[in-house]
Amino acid sequence: MAFFEFNALSVVMGGSFAARVFIPEMDGLRLDDKEHKTKYPVLLLLHDSGGAAVDWQQTPAERCAAENGIFIIAPDVQHALGTDMKYGPKYETFISGELLDICRNLFPISRDPAYTWIGGVGTGAYGAVKTSIKHPDVFSKAISIDGILDMGTIIKKALAGEATGIHHDAASLEAVFGDLNQFEGSDNDLFALADRPVRNKFLFLCREDNNRIGESAAIAHKLRAAAQFVQVPSKNDSFSHQQSLPQAIRWACTDKETV
Repeated sequence: MAFFEFNALSVVMGGSFAARVFIPEMDGLRLDDKEHKTKYPVLLLLHDSGGAAVDWQQTPAERCAAENGIFIIAPDVQHALGTDMKYGPKYETFISGELLDICRNLFPISRDPAYTWIGGVGTGAYGAVKTSIKHPDVFSKAISIDGILDMGTIIKKALAGEATGIHHDAASLEAVFGDLNQFEGSDNDLFALADRPVRNKFLFLCREDNNRIGESAAIAHKLRAAAQFVQVPSKNDSFSHQQSLPQAIRWACTDKETV
């Protein structure tokens, strides 16, 4: 098993970024492909608020890449919730475009949306599901693990001066979204986006004891046939996602092939 840690310059972000890239085993790569025609499926993984790309090294991400013959790219997305910030870098634009293009120049990963997927945990799941819905020409599948998806309720708590539970208060949420009173029904509101026709497939995984499980069930219900909602046992899954991440990646890899 192997992974790369790299830093590169992003024009979209106006500075450098860091990412972890987990790669398949050497015997899972076509090393005799001298013309580099073989391309492999790729999954972007977004960390939770207050976290970083390094968090994925506590999970089975490295093993999942090796066992499934895919590339997993985990970028640092800071506290931006995978969003084009009102007062800050354009993370959604970066994730859905420039990041993949940079990685395609370094690694043999597919440009086909059918083999380009995105997922996340906590608020990273919010960013992943939103980005997938808004960019079906880039991503065909999205994974939410213990997703923190109801940003509208979080914003209401922030405006009331209550704790949000996601390392954000009203001021920092305003930096991300702008006028918080205009959030409901906007392109950042997952519940509004889920009412639109979608071209992607979605998997919502939640631990049985997760107190936000209702959010995942509600979004999955709105997405109807495009989504699956699955509860996973809480044992051994908290923080390290030993059960949920492999299960999610097996779902993503259904009908997978190198292209």
